[in-house]
Amino acid sequence: MPFVDLHLHSTCSDGSDPPETVAARAKAAGAVAIALTDHDTMAGVPAARAAAEALGLGYISGVEISAGFEGREIHVIGLGLDHEDTGLVSALEALRAARDSRGRLILARLAELGVGLPAFEIGPVDSGSALGRMHIAQAMAERGYVKQVQEAFDRYLNPGRPAFVPKETIPLAASIDLIHGAGGLAFLAHPGLGNWVRKALPALLAFPFDGIEAYHVSHSPGRTEGFLALARERGLLVTGGSDCHGTIKGKALLGSVQTPERVFAAIMARLRSGLLAE
Repeated sequence: MPFVDLHLHSTCSDGSDPPETVAARAKAAGAVAIALTDHDTMAGVPAARAAAEALGLGYISGVEISAGFEGREIHVIGLGLDHEDTGLVSALEALRAARDSRGRLILARLAELGVGLPAFEIGPVDSGSALGRMHIAQAMAERGYVKQVQEAFDRYLNPGRPAFVPKETIPLAASIDLIHGAGGLAFLAHPGLGNWVRKALPALLAFPFDGIEAYHVSHSPGRTEGFLALARERGLLVTGGSDCHGTIKGKALLGSVQTPERVFAAIMARLRSGLLAE
């Protein structure tokens, strides 16, 4: 069955593949439409769009914004945005700079723990991208400080571990406003990822989201059905994707979540109508 993947990452944030390769992998996996949703940047949108169009794939611009809600981090996916919108560009640049500063603080903490990783040797592949935890974890694995990328997170980089540094975020309401201001639709990302998110769903959905991400690699079939029912009940759109970061953590997830093509069609129809959540 034809499927779409509207949650993909590239080297412009913390994926292993450049945008063009992400599009090619999606085509090879059988996808008919994609969205590149890099963390806090839309730098890869032009290249991903050009590659997708050359391959005959449907394409929609996207981003995954790091938002804050009640002292916790929540992710918001924006789809169909103008990647040159001045308000959005300015906010994402501030997040990029904060992410880069955070990466350097993490390196300093690691150095105190005997893990020496010079920043200039492990910067992100794409210029203009920020130094993130994934880049650091990958470098730790390559240099033998840990056996696998995930071990770096588990031992050093996750909350509560010795090198963790909190991420700067945008208030949830402001992140949704930015997406709407850029002409896009705002979706609550992977609501099944983490118990606290599921418990906070009533409060979260009081915000003007246009939809929720029902299909995701972390969602069981039953949980996906539950989110689809919730979306129908509330009159929300749905989106979905593999959240693939390439092969940076092992096997690529692209194709593991097959979001129906009708999801992409419904999102495109809403964008053409110009109707956003109030």
